[in-house]
Amino acid sequence: MAAHSLLSPTMESRNDIAEGFASDMKGYEATGRNTDVDEDDDGDEQEPMLPFQRGDVERLTAAAQTNGHYRPWWSSAIITIACVVTIFCMAWLVLSLDELGRPHPLDPSPLEVALAAPLRRQDKDYILDPGWDFGAPKQVRRHDWVIVDKEGDPDGVRKPMITMDGRFPGPLIEVNEGDIIEVDVHNLASNATAIHWHGIFQNGTNWMDGAARVTQCPIAPGASYRYKFNVTGQSGTYFYHGHQGVQALSGLVGPLVIHSRDEVAGQPIPYSSDRVVLLQDWYYDADSGLMRDFLSPGVEDAPMPNTALINGVNQAVCANSAGRACSTADRPLPTLELAPRASHRLRFLNVGASAWFQVAVDEHDSLPVVEVDGTAVEPAPGSALVIAPGQRYSAVLTADRSGNDAFWLRARMATSCFVGQDFPKESIDEAKAIVRYRTQTKRHGDDDHNEDDDDNENLPLPTTISKLPYLPTCRDMSSTTTFRPSPALPAPAYADHSWHLRVNLAIGDWRLQRGIVNGSSFRPNLQSPTLHRVLEGNASAFSRDGVLEDVFDAASELVISHAGAAETVDVVLQNMDENSHPFHLHGAQVWVLGAGHGYFPGYQALGLGAEGKGVLDNNNNNASVLANPLRRDTVTAEGFGWALLRFVADNPGAWLFHCHVAWHAEAGMGMVFLARPDVVRGWADGFPDDARRLCDAPEEELRKGASPRDDVFFGFGGDEEGG
Repeated sequence: MAAHSLLSPTMESRNDIAEGFASDMKGYEATGRNTDVDEDDDGDEQEPMLPFQRGDVERLTAAAQTNGHYRPWWSSAIITIACVVTIFCMAWLVLSLDELGRPHPLDPSPLEVALAAPLRRQDKDYILDPGWDFGAPKQVRRHDWVIVDKEGDPDGVRKPMITMDGRFPGPLIEVNEGDIIEVDVHNLASNATAIHWHGIFQNGTNWMDGAARVTQCPIAPGASYRYKFNVTGQSGTYFYHGHQGVQALSGLVGPLVIHSRDEVAGQPIPYSSDRVVLLQDWYYDADSGLMRDFLSPGVEDAPMPNTALINGVNQAVCANSAGRACSTADRPLPTLELAPRASHRLRFLNVGASAWFQVAVDEHDSLPVVEVDGTAVEPAPGSALVIAPGQRYSAVLTADRSGNDAFWLRARMATSCFVGQDFPKESIDEAKAIVRYRTQTKRHGDDDHNEDDDDNENLPLPTTISKLPYLPTCRDMSSTTTFRPSPALPAPAYADHSWHLRVNLAIGDWRLQRGIVNGSSFRPNLQSPTLHRVLEGNASAFSRDGVLEDVFDAASELVISHAGAAETVDVVLQNMDENSHPFHLHGAQVWVLGAGHGYFPGYQALGLGAEGKGVLDNNNNNASVLANPLRRDTVTAEGFGWALLRFVADNPGAWLFHCHVAWHAEAGMGMVFLARPDVVRGWADGFPDDARRLCDAPEEELRKGASPRDDVFFGFGGDEEGG
């Protein structure tokens, strides 16, 4: 099997792809970068626009030949003048077409623009618009992205990356609840890709979820695809990321914020500024190589990160990166300029692969949480955050410290979460940003040059000291902090189904370690996504509840169906290994009814009836775990622990449920919940053609960047028995 590398293709091959891409772009609407391109007109169509017609010249020529004389001087002069006028008119026509939007031959291609763009985004790019109109009419918010391979050095160490428009991280998408998001994705990278909109419900647009192999085929190299969906019924902090293999590790990630219509009036702690803070672990080697190594026979430990980033930036120690290209150029750390004596909302997102982060601001003991995974909560006191991969927390920081005006914001990887592995001495386990008390003047969308950025480079760095404690165990903050959603929303009292899912990493044939959910390791068909097979299969096969083992091979594609209109579903996650597993459910939020260490104690211990059917007689709904539990989309079952989740399966579609540690997900720790198959089947006739056409690409193109098939390892490193 050919190796799938993220190394950039040659300029010749990339230009070939770019030429095809430019042709494909003609069919897209103008979205800010591109304008409609007219087809070239032939000469006959252009000539009526000219002052002389072809018949005039032919008539003069014929007359001269009929008279049997040589062409007189004045005839030649007329022809010469006609040619000159024609040339000037043609030039005028070309210039006119340029003004109407036709690309000029000398204009750089989208690929050239992306490769020439500065990799790093400015600090202001992640400040939300202070003049945002929360009451604006519902509208379509359009974006247009070119996905390109690019060498980059976010912390100084150069590595192959995959980027949006040559920038890293991706652009901030800012919308109102009820808006429509439309994003044209043009893939000029060497690998196939798909974009998942993490936490977005996708109600009625399951095929836009971006989960490769589940809801869509990947976007092959050289192809384009338009994502278009509404964001009704939710608000808060979300993000998007590549969902083919582990592409988010190499740069394909960015923030998405949905404003509530009553966001200003609903602020429990009024704040004067709002911004996103992206946290991620970072790896110097290409993600496809790391993924293949981890999935190889005899390998049990996931790759360890080399460093951590805040908003795509850190500072490497080149002396510790021997053998790698490393720049010692000055690389300023991110700066958060906060107006003194005011409060500020910081939206923290863990968009990384596997690291948990502890987050705090030196000398600021109050960092109350006001949002968890898109759910607004009453201010929950605290001085530090603990954030698992895929999770988001909004906290409010008040700039009220005296005697100092600069402080370190620290995001430290919790080394205890790398179970059984020592953190490499040469690696950097902490990313830092500067919190500086200062009146803000810029935000994303302003002029590119920011004088304040220049000033910040000349200001002294903070000298504050960290008080972050060592984190011995990796469990969600809700295990130690009570989060009360606001407004309150009780969980349904009666569960129609209760599924007990045993999750773990296990070593099987050929010494391959794989992620397991109830004996299944998730390996769906790359060319025939789960959703497509539901649309095309026999209707009677999907009309029942439970495991659809007659339709899908449960050993490699565990699919559990809920055929009712709005069935309430319980999931008992029982973690049977020492790693903590943050599980993310696509298309829904879950109520977290409980979590703990050891074996699930049973429903009765939580005051609930058997299999979640109601509450016990000696309890009542108002006092039970059902009263107002936390709702979120990413929940952790700690090492050798459990979690009880409840959700309503009323959103039609095939929804992936998987561990959000990228290595575990690609090893197969996932499954699918199918909701409302009766509605899904009704999509068959009107299913978008462009979604189907993605699957027409050759398999070798769709497989680029995906995790390798298990059979490529068969016979390697084992005996004939497969032991």
